[in-house]
Amino acid sequence: IRANVYDVYESIIFGVLLTVFVVYFFLGSMKSTLITGFALPNSLLGACIVMGIFGFSINIMSLLAMSLVVGLLVDDAIVVRENIFRKLEEGLSPKKAAILGTNEVTMAVIATTLAILAVFGPIGNLQGIVGQFFKQFGLTICFAMIVSLFDGLFVAPALSAYVAGEHSHKPPTSRWGRWNQAALQKFDRFQTWMEKIYVATLKWSLAHPIKTILGAIAAFFFSLVLATKVPFTFLPPQDNGEFFVQFELPPGASLDGTDKVTQELEKRARNLKEIEDILAIIGSANSESHKGTLYIRLVPSRDRKLNTTQVKDSLREAFHDLQQYNIIVTDNPGQQNSRAFNLNIVGQNMDELIAYSEKVLAKLKANPSLQQADTSYRKGKPEFQVQLRGDNAKASGVTVMGMGAELRTLIEGQTPAIYRENGINYDVRVRLQPDERDLRAQFNSLKVPNLTQRLVPLANVAHLKEAQGPSVILRENRNRYIQISADLTPGGKGLGGVMSELKQLSEGELKPPAGVSFSFVGEAERFAELLTNIMVSMGLGVMFIFLVLASLYGSFITPFTIMAVIPLAACGAFISLFITRSSFDLFSMIGCVMLMGLATKNSILLIDSTLERQKEGMDRKNALLKAGETRLRPIIMTSLALIAGMVPVAIGLNEASKSRTSLGIVVIGGTISSTLLTLYVIPAVHIYVDRFQIWFMAKYHKIFGHDETVV
Repeated sequence: IRANVYDVYESIIFGVLLTVFVVYFFLGSMKSTLITGFALPNSLLGACIVMGIFGFSINIMSLLAMSLVVGLLVDDAIVVRENIFRKLEEGLSPKKAAILGTNEVTMAVIATTLAILAVFGPIGNLQGIVGQFFKQFGLTICFAMIVSLFDGLFVAPALSAYVAGEHSHKPPTSRWGRWNQAALQKFDRFQTWMEKIYVATLKWSLAHPIKTILGAIAAFFFSLVLATKVPFTFLPPQDNGEFFVQFELPPGASLDGTDKVTQELEKRARNLKEIEDILAIIGSANSESHKGTLYIRLVPSRDRKLNTTQVKDSLREAFHDLQQYNIIVTDNPGQQNSRAFNLNIVGQNMDELIAYSEKVLAKLKANPSLQQADTSYRKGKPEFQVQLRGDNAKASGVTVMGMGAELRTLIEGQTPAIYRENGINYDVRVRLQPDERDLRAQFNSLKVPNLTQRLVPLANVAHLKEAQGPSVILRENRNRYIQISADLTPGGKGLGGVMSELKQLSEGELKPPAGVSFSFVGEAERFAELLTNIMVSMGLGVMFIFLVLASLYGSFITPFTIMAVIPLAACGAFISLFITRSSFDLFSMIGCVMLMGLATKNSILLIDSTLERQKEGMDRKNALLKAGETRLRPIIMTSLALIAGMVPVAIGLNEASKSRTSLGIVVIGGTISSTLLTLYVIPAVHIYVDRFQIWFMAKYHKIFGHDETVV
């Protein structure tokens, strides 16, 4: 827990520093940087206050939300301050620049923030276990964004009007100041060059809109092909520096025999220099002497080259010739539903369950995406069963209950009295001597009481049978079940791929017999629940974004232009996961949902400025060119600020954050693709959508007799 908290704090601090660096170089002013950066503590502290009102706690998920939202919190302030800065460059006074600059982008700022809220609101209201897990995550982001909106529309303009002052052109006098000014001037010239290049390439895109749109569609379908190569799973492998090794001997093995195997396993494990401590446990909580467990702790990650997964693979290789002991290297030993893949085969007939589970187990062992497949069914311990002879027992008056109670007393013993001495109680246990407790050797000499309490020779009324009793009986909904569990192989198809393959096999060669069914439990069950919840949240997010944009812009057609950027963000997300060999897991799915709101921000900035210029009488293409030129800097700034906030998450600063790197990878990849494609594809899409809107509204007004002029 401490490592997770430190990781989040490090991510927040690192993200803030990178964000401030981006803002400073783009605006070239320390005052502008401080005004913009003031949104970070305001929003984070304001979010904590709202969290306290709602009864939330500072936990891993709420802190993770704060670390992810660092790049978003300055977006509103960046857009407002950049526009005010532009007005100052034009020669306006600070107060007038603050008023005009804020008014021009108010609609865009509100729209972008509401788009984020439309995405994270549903995440905070998911159902089931996954929903409870992410409630505080989604709502914490919403709280921070609301405070950020207030800061962007009120605090940043006020500071710009009364603190920032006039746009200064005085040359610095210090050596550091001259060097800093030279660096800022070079970066300013780079921005000017970048704007010229963008306008020139945008002209080509607007001249060939069909080619631009078809290119974007081709990129999207190419990313879908790559997405099929990315493994789908619930949680990525954990690099927490500790794990367990389970093993078992044949049922009935002694503690001494188990201890010898334990020593051999421990000796081989000690050969790995990455292992720091080993704790051996012989036996189990169920008094099973043939089972054992090794708890293994690794040296700190900074002192080893291999991660936890690689060390586990090395141990499996070291134990490969000892598989007769059913060795399993796992994170959670001896717990039901604790491994990555868990399948329950349910039914009434135990013989059918055993036969079918063996077929399924054989298939899963041959599946390259799974490793260490195992079944919960064991033939059991060797035992002696005393079975009554029906007629003889009735004639002698011996019952099963009376015989069982007598044998239990003779073998296990009974405590009929307590001996007290010096205030201490001692149990008095009565049973046979140790050399007389062998049931097989003493069977013919034992006697049991009948209903009249007369002793009857046991051999006259019962016979002895050597058998094997079940070691454990598992039940689900009054049915018996056998659980098959396994771990995922790195680089395989992932949990989702294995589940799909097994479902297909169950309709063919592995079709279960009548009365037998199977169900996924544990991580597999939560993975299915996660997919359902993510699809629901994405659907609600798209719907809410559409409604927000439609209400703000007074049109049901304009939002389609803005929302066309969502699949463009998916391109970068899938490609980045494929390149980095990451999995599509819980965190990367949350990242994809985040991209829905993040990608629309840049599209809103571009189209909002275009619509304003069209209302002023500018033609469509010139409006797009002018909007692209003026909105390029805030679009690049907000995207780089977001990427800067995600860099600590993507690289994983310590062991605790390694499992969340896929989230940062998805957001960074999606932000890059959506930003680049937004600058060219969205203007091309706007040409056709705007034409359609004008045609549609003309027909609408003609049918309903409305005389208002359509622009």
